[in-house]
Amino acid sequence: MRDTGPTTASGMRAWAVTAMLVALMVINFADKAVLGLAATPIRKEFGLTAGEYGAIASAFYLLFSLSAVIVGFVSNRVSATWIMAALAVLWSLTALPVLLAASVPALYASRIALGAAEGPTAPMAVHAVQKWFPERSRSVPTALINMGGALGLAIAAPTLVYFIGNHGWRSAFAVLAVAGLVWVVLWAFIGREGPLDTYDAGLHGAVGRDARAEPHVSYRRLFLNGTWLGTLTAGIGAYWALALSVAWLPTYLEDSLGYTAAEAGRLVVVPNVAGAAVLLTVPWITGRWMRSGATGRIARGVTGGLLVIAAGACMFALPFAGGGVAVLLMTLSFGLPIAVFPLNYLIGAQVVPVRRRGSVMATSTALVTLAGVVAPAVTGRIIDAAPSATAGFELAFTLCAGLLIVGGLIGLLTVNPEREARSFGLTS
Repeated sequence: MRDTGPTTASGMRAWAVTAMLVALMVINFADKAVLGLAATPIRKEFGLTAGEYGAIASAFYLLFSLSAVIVGFVSNRVSATWIMAALAVLWSLTALPVLLAASVPALYASRIALGAAEGPTAPMAVHAVQKWFPERSRSVPTALINMGGALGLAIAAPTLVYFIGNHGWRSAFAVLAVAGLVWVVLWAFIGREGPLDTYDAGLHGAVGRDARAEPHVSYRRLFLNGTWLGTLTAGIGAYWALALSVAWLPTYLEDSLGYTAAEAGRLVVVPNVAGAAVLLTVPWITGRWMRSGATGRIARGVTGGLLVIAAGACMFALPFAGGGVAVLLMTLSFGLPIAVFPLNYLIGAQVVPVRRRGSVMATSTALVTLAGVVAPAVTGRIIDAAPSATAGFELAFTLCAGLLIVGGLIGLLTVNPEREARSFGLTS
């Protein structure tokens, strides 16, 4: 997959920074996944119902969105390099309550603090890497950042299941804390701020005097336009599916489909490997498509909307399938919609001035991830109220499917980055 990028000495630094941020996203999503992978022993040890466990899983998102917004606005004045280091240190320390005094309150405290530390990570990582790559070549690095999340789940699942099964569920939390601190040490030597700090520089790859000053665009206009609202609704549907899979997919495989914990740990890798492939190939294909003359509306808006709608259709069918067909539908249901995340970040880069990009991307991420506050807890309550776990999952998947289809349809109809860029005076 050939994609032109920085060609000077800064090129090696650009890709080194990208590799580090991908590694950070791997750890980030492994931290998200560990509670779901350890759900069965945690519920048994503390006697938790499905609803009580779902509430703990949802607690991760209580400060996630607020933290993302605050740090996003801080990034208008503080370098993304320093922000990434601080976030990684903070979330590594959040394992301490669980390791020192494991209890239900400690789990709540740990997950809430972890969510606060991880909330800004994805938009800040994208913001950081997009300062190294101009528009013509940022599709792949942006996709790689998002692919790190899917890889985190794919790599973490068998690894963490091994530690949970052989050394107890607390050991998985300790491993992730150490991994985060090791990353911080390496980042101190590798992390640097990118040179493309204006919209025109990012558009054409020019730096310094060749880049014209950015026009002033109010936050009201940046947040109240069809493109931003379309990416928001499509993203909410996709994130509901992501939060559902992280918190409940292992339990669904065990309780409804009859797999063992080890088999479930291996099977949850499948949609995440598929998701990683989708995260990389879809932005790359759409980037090539746009360099051949396609608009962002078609290449990114319509493509993202159709993928989210297709995932919703598969989700509707999932509860009625079994065996290999169920695994295939599960893979498509949870693997397809996450392609909308890098596409939304790329659309944001098309329509937002650089000096406000961090805050706008972080706010968008904050609103999208509010679905993570609701999805695990609502799913737990649905399962508790249903006559059986299987019936509960059927209702939960139907709800998720509806959100995917509606969100994807709205995104498909409203996203038009070229229109917004012209109206903001960013392009002619």
